[in-house]
Amino acid sequence: MSGDDDRGRGILSPADRRYLRGAANLSSVQSERNARARIRDRVYDGALDFELLVERLSERDRRLVFEKRFGGMAGTDAFDALVSMLAFCYLAVGDTDVEFERALREAINVAEAGDERAASVDLDVTYHSLTVPELRRKLDREESLSLTELSFLQSSEAVSLRELARYFGDADAARRGIDDGRIQSKVTEF
Repeated sequence: MSGDDDRGRGILSPADRRYLRGAANLSSVQSERNARARIRDRVYDGALDFELLVERLSERDRRLVFEKRFGGMAGTDAFDALVSMLAFCYLAVGDTDVEFERALREAINVAEAGDERAASVDLDVTYHSLTVPELRRKLDREESLSLTELSFLQSSEAVSLRELARYFGDADAARRGIDDGRIQSKVTEF
Protein backbone atom coordinates (compact mmCIF):
# COMPACT_ATOMS: atom_id res chain seq x y z
CA MET A 1 0.00 0.00 0.00
CA SER A 2 1.37 3.41 -0.89
CA GLY A 3 2.23 5.77 1.97
CA ASP A 4 2.76 2.81 4.31
CA ASP A 5 5.56 4.44 6.27
CA ASP A 6 3.47 7.58 6.87
CA ARG A 7 0.68 5.61 8.56
CA GLY A 8 0.42 5.34 12.30
CA ARG A 9 0.48 2.15 14.28
CA GLY A 10 -2.23 -0.38 13.50
CA ILE A 11 -1.73 -4.04 14.22
CA LEU A 12 1.76 -3.38 12.89
CA SER A 13 3.98 -0.46 13.81
CA PRO A 14 5.92 1.37 11.07
CA ALA A 15 9.03 -0.52 12.28
CA ASP A 16 7.17 -3.84 11.99
CA ARG A 17 6.21 -2.98 8.40
CA ARG A 18 9.80 -2.15 7.52
CA TYR A 19 10.96 -5.44 9.08
CA LEU A 20 8.39 -7.54 7.18
CA ARG A 21 9.39 -5.84 3.91
CA GLY A 22 13.05 -6.64 4.60
CA ALA A 23 13.93 -2.94 4.82
CA ALA A 24 14.98 -3.01 8.50
CA ASN A 25 18.39 -4.16 9.61
CA LEU A 26 18.10 -5.69 13.05
CA SER A 27 21.30 -5.76 15.08
CA SER A 28 21.14 -9.37 16.23
CA VAL A 29 19.36 -12.68 15.94
CA GLN A 30 17.73 -11.93 19.30
CA SER A 31 16.42 -8.58 17.99
CA GLU A 32 14.84 -10.39 15.06
CA ARG A 33 13.26 -12.98 17.39
CA ASN A 34 11.89 -10.17 19.56
CA ALA A 35 10.43 -8.36 16.54
CA ARG A 36 8.74 -11.54 15.30
CA ALA A 37 7.36 -12.27 18.80
CA ARG A 38 5.96 -8.71 19.09
CA ILE A 39 4.28 -9.07 15.69
CA ARG A 40 2.75 -12.44 16.64
CA ASP A 41 1.45 -10.97 19.92
CA ARG A 42 -0.10 -7.98 18.12
CA VAL A 43 -1.76 -10.16 15.49
CA TYR A 44 -3.20 -12.40 18.23
CA ASP A 45 -4.42 -9.46 20.30
CA GLY A 46 -5.77 -7.74 17.18
CA ALA A 47 -7.73 -10.84 16.18
CA LEU A 48 -9.30 -10.97 19.64
CA ASP A 49 -10.24 -7.28 19.32
CA PHE A 50 -12.53 -7.99 16.36
CA GLU A 51 -15.21 -9.46 18.63
CA LEU A 52 -15.34 -6.17 20.53
CA LEU A 53 -15.37 -4.19 17.27
CA VAL A 54 -18.28 -6.24 15.91
CA GLU A 55 -20.24 -5.95 19.15
CA ARG A 56 -19.43 -2.42 20.32
CA LEU A 57 -18.08 -0.17 17.55
CA SER A 58 -20.99 1.93 16.39
CA GLU A 59 -22.27 1.62 12.85
CA ARG A 60 -21.46 5.31 12.39
CA ASP A 61 -17.83 4.79 13.40
CA ARG A 62 -17.50 1.70 11.18
CA ARG A 63 -18.94 3.63 8.24
CA LEU A 64 -16.59 6.54 8.89
CA VAL A 65 -13.69 4.12 8.53
CA PHE A 66 -14.87 2.18 5.51
CA GLU A 67 -17.01 4.65 3.58
CA LYS A 68 -15.01 7.77 4.29
CA ARG A 69 -11.44 6.61 4.71
CA PHE A 70 -11.38 3.54 2.50
CA GLY A 71 -13.86 5.06 0.05
CA GLY A 72 -11.58 8.05 -0.34
CA MET A 73 -8.44 6.01 -0.97
CA ALA A 74 -6.85 6.55 -4.32
CA GLY A 75 -7.23 3.86 -6.94
CA THR A 76 -7.29 0.29 -5.80
CA ASP A 77 -5.77 0.60 -2.31
CA ALA A 78 -9.08 -0.02 -0.51
CA PHE A 79 -9.89 -3.09 -2.60
CA ASP A 80 -6.41 -4.51 -2.13
CA ALA A 81 -6.51 -3.88 1.64
CA LEU A 82 -9.86 -5.66 2.00
CA VAL A 83 -8.76 -8.58 -0.20
CA SER A 84 -5.59 -8.93 1.88
CA MET A 85 -7.58 -8.77 5.12
CA LEU A 86 -9.90 -11.56 3.95
CA ALA A 87 -6.99 -13.62 2.57
CA PHE A 88 -5.21 -13.36 5.93
CA CYS A 89 -8.39 -14.49 7.72
CA TYR A 90 -8.77 -17.40 5.29
CA LEU A 91 -5.19 -18.50 5.95
CA ALA A 92 -5.62 -18.00 9.70
CA VAL A 93 -8.75 -20.17 9.83
CA GLY A 94 -6.77 -22.83 7.94
CA ASP A 95 -4.22 -22.77 10.76
CA THR A 96 -6.92 -23.84 13.23
CA ASP A 97 -9.21 -26.84 13.41
CA VAL A 98 -12.20 -24.65 12.47
CA GLU A 99 -13.82 -25.29 9.08
CA PHE A 100 -13.67 -22.11 6.96
CA GLU A 101 -17.21 -22.44 5.57
CA ARG A 102 -18.58 -22.76 9.10
CA ALA A 103 -16.63 -19.70 10.28
CA LEU A 104 -17.76 -17.73 7.23
CA ARG A 105 -21.39 -18.77 7.72
CA GLU A 106 -21.31 -17.71 11.38
CA ALA A 107 -19.54 -14.44 10.57
CA ILE A 108 -22.11 -13.46 7.97
CA ASN A 109 -24.94 -14.36 10.31
CA VAL A 110 -23.44 -12.39 13.20
CA ALA A 111 -23.25 -9.39 10.86
CA GLU A 112 -26.80 -9.89 9.55
CA ALA A 113 -28.33 -10.40 13.01
CA GLY A 114 -28.10 -6.64 13.57
CA ASP A 115 -30.55 -6.20 10.69
CA GLU A 116 -32.81 -8.90 12.17
CA ARG A 117 -32.17 -11.43 9.44
CA ALA A 118 -30.19 -14.59 8.84
CA ALA A 119 -28.40 -15.80 5.77
CA SER A 120 -27.85 -19.15 4.10
CA VAL A 121 -24.24 -19.43 3.05
CA ASP A 122 -22.87 -21.95 0.59
CA LEU A 123 -19.21 -21.81 -0.31
CA ASP A 124 -17.83 -23.85 -3.17
CA VAL A 125 -14.06 -23.79 -3.50
CA THR A 126 -12.41 -25.70 -6.34
CA TYR A 127 -8.64 -25.95 -6.25
CA HIS A 128 -6.49 -26.01 -9.38
CA SER A 129 -2.87 -27.12 -9.36
CA LEU A 130 -0.41 -24.75 -10.96
CA THR A 131 2.36 -26.46 -12.90
CA VAL A 132 4.79 -24.94 -15.34
CA PRO A 133 4.27 -27.64 -18.03
CA GLU A 134 0.48 -27.20 -18.03
CA LEU A 135 0.67 -23.42 -18.08
CA ARG A 136 3.32 -23.52 -20.81
CA ARG A 137 0.90 -25.64 -22.89
CA LYS A 138 -1.78 -23.02 -22.35
CA LEU A 139 0.67 -20.34 -23.49
CA ASP A 140 1.56 -22.37 -26.59
CA ARG A 141 -2.16 -22.80 -27.41
CA GLU A 142 -2.59 -19.05 -26.88
CA GLU A 143 -5.26 -19.65 -24.22
CA SER A 144 -5.96 -16.91 -21.74
CA LEU A 145 -4.22 -17.09 -18.38
CA SER A 146 -5.44 -15.70 -15.07
CA LEU A 147 -3.36 -13.22 -13.12
CA THR A 148 -2.63 -16.00 -10.64
CA GLU A 149 -1.27 -18.20 -13.43
CA LEU A 150 0.80 -15.35 -14.89
CA SER A 151 2.23 -14.51 -11.48
CA PHE A 152 3.10 -18.17 -10.91
CA LEU A 153 4.91 -18.33 -14.26
CA GLN A 154 6.65 -15.01 -13.68
CA SER A 155 8.00 -16.22 -10.34
CA SER A 156 9.12 -19.52 -11.88
CA GLU A 157 12.64 -19.73 -13.23
CA ALA A 158 11.44 -22.29 -15.80
CA VAL A 159 9.68 -19.64 -17.92
CA SER A 160 11.51 -16.58 -19.15
CA LEU A 161 10.07 -13.10 -19.37
CA ARG A 162 10.62 -13.40 -23.13
CA GLU A 163 8.16 -16.31 -23.28
CA LEU A 164 5.63 -14.34 -21.27
CA ALA A 165 6.25 -11.28 -23.44
CA ARG A 166 5.13 -13.30 -26.47
CA TYR A 167 1.87 -13.94 -24.62
CA PHE A 168 1.31 -10.19 -24.33
CA GLY A 169 2.85 -9.22 -27.63
CA ASP A 170 5.71 -7.19 -26.14
CA ALA A 171 7.97 -7.12 -23.10
CA ASP A 172 6.57 -3.85 -21.67
CA ALA A 173 3.03 -5.21 -21.75
CA ALA A 174 4.24 -8.40 -20.05
CA ARG A 175 5.79 -6.47 -17.20
CA ARG A 176 2.69 -4.27 -16.79
CA GLY A 177 0.31 -7.23 -16.89
CA ILE A 178 2.26 -9.58 -14.68
CA ASP A 179 2.93 -7.42 -11.64
CA ASP A 180 1.86 -3.82 -11.20
CA GLY A 181 2.51 -3.94 -7.45
CA ARG A 182 -1.12 -4.68 -6.53
CA ILE A 183 -2.14 -7.82 -4.74
CA GLN A 184 -4.65 -8.49 -7.51
CA SER A 185 -1.74 -8.84 -9.93
CA LYS A 186 -0.73 -11.83 -7.88
CA VAL A 187 -4.11 -13.51 -7.36
CA THR A 188 -7.45 -13.66 -9.08
CA GLU A 189 -10.27 -16.06 -9.72
CA PHE A 190 -9.70 -18.83 -12.23
